[in-house]
This record gives sequence, structure tokens and C-alpha cells, in this order.
Amino acid sequence: MNWLHYLLEANIYLAVFYVGYCLFLNKETYYTLNRVYLLISCLLSFLLPLVQVGILKPTVHDTISIVYLTPAVNRDTSIQDILFYAYLLGVTILLGLLLFKLFKLVQMIQTANKIADNRYKIVQLENSNTAFSFFNYLFIGSKTEGTSIIIRHEMVHIRQKHTLDVLFLEFIKIINWFNPFVYLLQNSLKTVHEYIADEQAAAFENDTLAYSSFLVNNAYGLSGSSIAPSFFNYNLLKKRIIMLNQKRSGNLARLKYLVAVPICAAALCASTLGFSKTYALVDLVPQHADTIIKTKQLKVPPPPPPAPPVKKPQVTVVKFPPPKVQVTKRPPPPPPVPPVKKPKAANIKFMPPKVVKDPPSPPAPSKAVNEIQIDVPVESQTPAKKAIDVKDRPAKQDRPVKQAKPEMTIRIKSDTLNHK
Repeated sequence: MNWLHYLLEANIYLAVFYVGYCLFLNKETYYTLNRVYLLISCLLSFLLPLVQVGILKPTVHDTISIVYLTPAVNRDTSIQDILFYAYLLGVTILLGLLLFKLFKLVQMIQTANKIADNRYKIVQLENSNTAFSFFNYLFIGSKTEGTSIIIRHEMVHIRQKHTLDVLFLEFIKIINWFNPFVYLLQNSLKTVHEYIADEQAAAFENDTLAYSSFLVNNAYGLSGSSIAPSFFNYNLLKKRIIMLNQKRSGNLARLKYLVAVPICAAALCASTLGFSKTYALVDLVPQHADTIIKTKQLKVPPPPPPAPPVKKPQVTVVKFPPPKVQVTKRPPPPPPVPPVKKPKAANIKFMPPKVVKDPPSPPAPSKAVNEIQIDVPVESQTPAKKAIDVKDRPAKQDRPVKQAKPEMTIRIKSDTLNHK
């Protein structure tokens, strides 16, 4: 994982340098110093991880660390492999885009009309209003107005080799494509290039307002390739006009560029103490010599080489057919006994008993009754009266109780007649 640690450390330092530029140097009018700061910060970000200050490391006495190297074991794809292939994929895509842009520029140079000069070559683009430069080639469209001012502007890019800066940042972007600060730094460097060219072109015209109005009138021209400094850049128009009319920074403002010194010192301390690494190549202040000698005198014999792997004897695998097992069919188990249902008691309903009421007894006589027994013969002249059952008799109506009278009862043997 050393390559991943180195790349991570370099990108951290690159982000710190760019943050320092935005805080202290972005508004200053020393454009050349800004350009130098941005370019050197990219180099230092990749050099500082290779440097360390050995005296800052804590010394540990009477300790010996022995590391035995084990043979590599075949294993499945690890996280390190996944990160490596993802990083390689991003590098391949961005490198392909850069080669495609270079191929398009070379194709334009070969097919367009060229006007040779001692210092540069003008490449005329038909039916276009663009203007940009690439090394000593100046591309300008046939529909572009104010060609003299534009050529003077682009000549500054050609003289100061701004194309090299752009290509250098393109390679930095390819290596650190996953770091967003790289894209911000690239845009800041292109902006500084335009500030430098505008400053010198306006100084030649001796009229900053006239040059600013020319920028506004030609703001909608087509920008060139992204790897070539272009005159037409609508996104930077407002910043360019503001910086043209801004008051120049004083001499004391140059002291701000010393901010790079504490940043480098902090990066060296972090490189020595914060990262336990083995890829450091330079030790600026090594530890005391005695300490180094003591550590060199302690030699530990190397571990014995690992025993060669024993080849396992080849075993011939003999496959036998599976034994046939006779399965005896067992009789099925008897069905479960159904639960015995308790017989339900028959509900026998009896008729309610009939209560027969005894006939009411006759009222007791209140007085003595004279009984007369008369024997009457059966055959008589007068027909005998039929006996009337008490039940067939109509119910007597309630009558008022009269005073009791003496009663006479006549009993007949054959027929009994009660006469009151």
C-alpha cells in the first residue's frame, strides 16, 4: 500500500498549498509570483513525501523489532486491488482525452492555412471567430474583429510559454484525477495567465478602459481548446475587467508569499511524524550517529529459509457404486383409535302432573238435623226422580246468607234424595 499512502500524502499537501493561495495571494496583482507559487506548490506536494527529518522521530532504546517475511499466498481480489484498478481506469480515461485533444490540434495545424513569422505562425480558421495559441502557433478565425489587439494578447502567451504550464497541470490532473483541488488549481492558473496577458496588452494600448470595453464587445467569441490559452473566455470576463482596474499591490504584499515557508515546515513535520512510511528517500536532519551505530551493530540472524513444500502423493480416487440396500416394507401403523363419544342423555319430558282437587265438603250443619228414614217401594205410581249428579248441576248463584232453618233429611235405600 506504499503507492496509495504516497499519493494520499501528496494530495493532502497540494490541497493545503492551494488553500494558502486562496487565503493570502488570490487578490494580489503580482501575477507572475502567483504563477510561480502555483507551479512550485505542485512540485513540492510530490517531493515533500520523499523527505523527512529523522531527528524528530522518537528514539526507542533496547528494543529490537524482527519482521519475518512470509511467502505470498494466493488470495482473492482485495481492497487494494480494487482501488488500484479504479485509479488506473481514471488515469486511462483522462490520458485518452488529452491525446484526443492534441490530435485535433495537430490536425488543425496540418489542414489550415499558415502564415509563417520569425516568432510565431498564424493558423487561419475559416468561418470562425475564435482565437487561441498553442506553443508558437496562433489560431485565429476569419470572422474575428480587432485582430491586432488579439494577436498582441496571444503573443504574451506564446512568449511566456503558458502552454507548458497548461500541459503540466494536465498531467498533474491525470495523476490526481480524484482530487477536486487539482481542478480548482488548474482554473486559477489559467486565470493568472489571462491576467498577465491583459496587463501587458493594456499597457501597450495605454488605455485600460478602451481595452476593457474591447473585452466586453468581444465577450461572445468562441473559446479554443481547453489545453490552449484562449482569448475568449466568458466565465473569466468579469474577473479580468476587475483586475485590470484594480489598484496595484504594494511592496509589502510580497511578504505574503513567505506563507509557503511555514506550509513546507508543517508538511515536513507531518511527513516525518504523521506517516509511518518506507518510501522516504532523503533525511534532512538524521538522528545522532551513536544511535545509528548501535542500531547497526545489533544484527539478528535471518530466519531459516522455509522448507520446500512436500508434494503430496497422488491418490487415485476409486469410485464404487453405492450399495444396494433392500428396504423391507413395514405394514402401515394402525389407524388411530377415534375418540369415544360420550352418549348424550336423552331428554325425556314428562307432562306436568294433573292435580285433582277434592270436591268441597258440604258445610257443616249449623243446627241439629232431624233424620227421617222412609222406605219407599220401587214400584210406585209416581215415577221416581232421577238422581242428579252434583257435577251436572248448574252452579248456584251466590245468594245472600239467610238465617239457618231446621233441615230435614230423607234417606231412601234405592234412591237417595237430598231435599232441603
